[in-house]
Amino acid sequence: MNLTRKAFRIVLLAAVIPFSPVARGDGSVSFATDILPMANERPLFAQFIVESFTVTDTGWGVRIDSPTMPKMKGTRIGPYEFQAEWRSPNGKRPVTLIIDTKIRYFDDHRREILGGDLRHTTSIVETLDSIEIAPPRQ
Repeated sequence: MNLTRKAFRIVLLAAVIPFSPVARGDGSVSFATDILPMANERPLFAQFIVESFTVTDTGWGVRIDSPTMPKMKGTRIGPYEFQAEWRSPNGKRPVTLIIDTKIRYFDDHRREILGGDLRHTTSIVETLDSIEIAPPRQ
């Protein structure tokens, strides 16, 4: 990504994040117990991740801590980031593995909440959407 495009994305994120319905904060997650079961619902993704990467077990996701979803405080949602080693053809390479998810929000009657008002969210369903590979965090 060139510098101009990266700068644009940073400015765009700075403008959007304050209006996000979820307060941004990191929360730790386990690759083995939180992410792998979700990945196993998409076996090809799971196989690719397990065969291509050695992933540290502790990673980070977005922690919900907002009056916008008061019943979901402390819940972690994607995107998730893990430090990993990519088993490249030229040897192991340190990377950041980013797990992107699709999130569906539900109320206490198990009805999906569509639209922007998430105050009545009592549960979520996350599915693996895509993965990204980025340089390792310093």
